[in-house]
Amino acid sequence: MRLVKSNDFYSIKVRGYVTSLHLDVLDLLYQPIIGFSATSIYRYLYATRDFRSGDPLSFALIHNHLGFTYDQISMAINRLEGLGLVRSFLVSRPEFNEFVLELFAPKDPASFSKDAIFMHLLQDILGPRHTQELIALFMLDAETINQEEVTADFASIYGPQVQELNGDDLYTGQTLENVVGSVKIPFDEVLFFNLLTKIRKILPTALSKNEVKILKQIAGLYDLTEEALANKVGDFYNAKEPFGKRVDISAMRSHLQELIKYPTISKTLRRRKTQVISGDSANINMINNMETKGPIDFLMMLNEGTKIAPADQKILEDLAVSYNLTPPVINALIFYTLKYNNNQLIRALIEKNASFLSRSKVSNALDALDILERPPLPKKGRKPKKEETLEKEELTPEAKNDLEDPIWDELKDL
Repeated sequence: MRLVKSNDFYSIKVRGYVTSLHLDVLDLLYQPIIGFSATSIYRYLYATRDFRSGDPLSFALIHNHLGFTYDQISMAINRLEGLGLVRSFLVSRPEFNEFVLELFAPKDPASFSKDAIFMHLLQDILGPRHTQELIALFMLDAETINQEEVTADFASIYGPQVQELNGDDLYTGQTLENVVGSVKIPFDEVLFFNLLTKIRKILPTALSKNEVKILKQIAGLYDLTEEALANKVGDFYNAKEPFGKRVDISAMRSHLQELIKYPTISKTLRRRKTQVISGDSANINMINNMETKGPIDFLMMLNEGTKIAPADQKILEDLAVSYNLTPPVINALIFYTLKYNNNQLIRALIEKNASFLSRSKVSNALDALDILERPPLPKKGRKPKKEETLEKEELTPEAKNDLEDPIWDELKDL
């Protein structure tokens, strides 16, 4: 945009659907990048879009209302243009210029968190941890898992209304759902489906929602790329099996458990991570390892390359599948458990803390460690106890067995 003068005018066109959510994203995620003046001018332009029935308005209004100089107004609009929030068009007049300002909506939280350029700009100003804390404000509640779903399907409610449309293939029995974007998704599901179709000729509709959910958790556990997962699904896919059971999940897990014994082969399947914390201290290096390594690799690193016991590997799978924890959070929980329990993974303790982390909705290692290290608050009306006993009925059979182990008595005496 050119420099504006006191006798220049502007008109506004809104070219995107701007909601209260988009304005929250503007205030929390865009403002550190574009600055306060640009944020204020965008909000002013959007709020006054219908002012005076769309007639051209003088830039003096912005100058008087917000107190910005004309140079500041020009620079602020330039910043908005740079991030795609405004497009400017010049209409030259004999005595003044008129600018047509087209307003576009800010990115939604999911799109912002997936855009490497926007995330880099924000992290460069606020740092990785503060950036993740802001992104976490927009996180959705965790999906309900391991519970019986009693949702009515489309056909049972609206089936009679669309029966006559079957000939036009408008409705063929598919499940209808709203598309909800969640933030900070490390695994690109769209890319996975594209590769699955392209490489292995398997359509996305061939897999059930539950299969896809478990496959994504396996990808996080073993740090697989989208292409690697697509190839593995193709290896263990059988189109003759009933819908929802076409991928032999158990056989795939066994295969991956064997594959990690051969680093040269498994390395080609691993996802490359770049989001780390700056610094060279031992603690920062450990946090970065939690963020960049899959749980299998991380535990092997803690074991100094020693192979993982089957029982420990089962614990890692349960944390991913049953508790829906992200790989960095699993790593933090494993590190914390080993650190304070004589280098032993005690299932009872892990499951108790896993449930706590799942309720806390943490997604990165640093936040997980902060929560685990935080001392518990005493309940009102009584003094905090030295030791707390776990309710066995809340634990899995494996965890109950751990509670009967003699080492548990030793831990309670510490």
